[in-house]
Amino acid sequence: MMLSMACLFTYAEGQQEEVRVVKPYSPTLSGASKIELLPALDEEIDYELPEFHYQLYPKKYDSQYRLEPIKAARMVKMPLKRLYKSELTLGMGNYMTPLAELSFNQLRSRNGTFGLHLKHHSMNGQVKLENDMKAAAGFNENLAEIYGSRFMKKSVLDYHAGASYNTYVHYGVDPALDTVLERKDAIHPFFTAEGGLGLHSMNADSFHFNYDASLDYYFFTHDFDQREHGTSGQFKFDKSLSVVDIAGDLGGAFYGHYPDWDTVMGQHVMFWLNPHVAKSSAEWRFTAGFNAFGEVRDGVFTPHFYPRASFQFNIVKEVIVPYFGVDGTLESNNFRKMVDENPYMVPGLSVRPTSHKLIGYVGLKGKFSDAVGYNLKGSYHIIDDQYFFVNDTSNFLMNQFTVVYDDITLLNLHGELSLQPTDAWKIILEGNYYKYTLVREDRPWNKPTYDLSLLARYNMGGKILVNAGVSAIGSRYYENFVPDLEETLPMTIDANLGIEYRYSKLLSFWVRFNNLAAQKYYLYHNYPSYRFRAMVGLTYAL
Repeated sequence: MMLSMACLFTYAEGQQEEVRVVKPYSPTLSGASKIELLPALDEEIDYELPEFHYQLYPKKYDSQYRLEPIKAARMVKMPLKRLYKSELTLGMGNYMTPLAELSFNQLRSRNGTFGLHLKHHSMNGQVKLENDMKAAAGFNENLAEIYGSRFMKKSVLDYHAGASYNTYVHYGVDPALDTVLERKDAIHPFFTAEGGLGLHSMNADSFHFNYDASLDYYFFTHDFDQREHGTSGQFKFDKSLSVVDIAGDLGGAFYGHYPDWDTVMGQHVMFWLNPHVAKSSAEWRFTAGFNAFGEVRDGVFTPHFYPRASFQFNIVKEVIVPYFGVDGTLESNNFRKMVDENPYMVPGLSVRPTSHKLIGYVGLKGKFSDAVGYNLKGSYHIIDDQYFFVNDTSNFLMNQFTVVYDDITLLNLHGELSLQPTDAWKIILEGNYYKYTLVREDRPWNKPTYDLSLLARYNMGGKILVNAGVSAIGSRYYENFVPDLEETLPMTIDANLGIEYRYSKLLSFWVRFNNLAAQKYYLYHNYPSYRFRAMVGLTYAL
């Protein structure tokens, strides 16, 4: 509370008196008088509006700008990259190594495609054997094939047909014989004629029923007295439902060997059904199914059943993605396939399929950025009838290979690292470690304990392209029947380099170097490789 105090002084003759008054302060506001009259003019004022008079004098002014009409905007097609009908590659290298390759393709068409491919590549010269004698070596590969497709309303019909004639020199004579073969006596020819048809759907999304069907046949002969007929048919399908995705693969194959191909002892029949379902989201994917195979070999029917399941999920999306699963399959080992792997096989060798009873795996993949990706995987395999190449002792030259079979378990550790720091650079590092456990054989003959590869590619403005690579294969055991010892082929290191200069869009020049360090390594026992190899050539688009 606020207080107010006032002092009063009174004077009288001869006296002085002071009086103090104290009381609460109470502010007040005096009332105001309001004017009730509205403003008004006492009299009317007469005034005149001013008049303005003006006159325009037009004058032409020439502007330096010229207006042009603007065209209406409209949608235009993206320019198509120009295609060339054919490409010719020619090259020549040391060891008398010619290369000629021609590819001819139809230009863009709404009806379909057509292509022709011709190739010749051979290598001659001599290599030094373990007994320091030089033997004629090399190969001669020739290929001619046509391929194409026919576009239909909702599907595409594919076709291909071709033939190849290759010869390989079986120069790996046992060095204890202290002799070499004449080239004409060591050449073994291989001839293949094949063709096939395919039909696959052209739906834009997975909610339609998508399929891919194929039918293939080949005729293969080694030395023209051992023949193999092979035919296979396959049908793959997939469709996305509202709840799960379904897919499958069914088919069959027949392999017959002459002169017994028309009897049960010379026939091998396989058929399979591999369905599975899948469920996925943005964070995970799960797959479950089975692989069922049946085979008839030498008149005996054998069924095979393998579970199939996989699961992967994101710990950090696209950065840390663990995955694991189980699988299994029946691998066909026809003679043509075996020769592609080892061209120094005994002619007409009868082979049997390999059963991968269980493949269990676990891994981690992802990418740290757009430039760095990785994949680490460990797998455990239980395999029946795994084949291994060994020297054929029925031939005293021991320059050909047969196979032995064993039931094994295999531990495989696999790693990949890819780097792409810029658009010009790409680097890939890949490696495997193998540990075999066998039942009957002493060693996994001609199988390495590990392999490593480093590949680097560099594109300098689209004018200079460089490809470099270094690969290493660990030591491999081989069975030396004389004097009945197990020995090893040493570790192999191979460095390669390729450089291409693109003079124009039509013409480029290239050079390739193999085995830069001129290392002496072995393809198989008694088969040393060529040393340093170089080839120069050009590529021209017509």
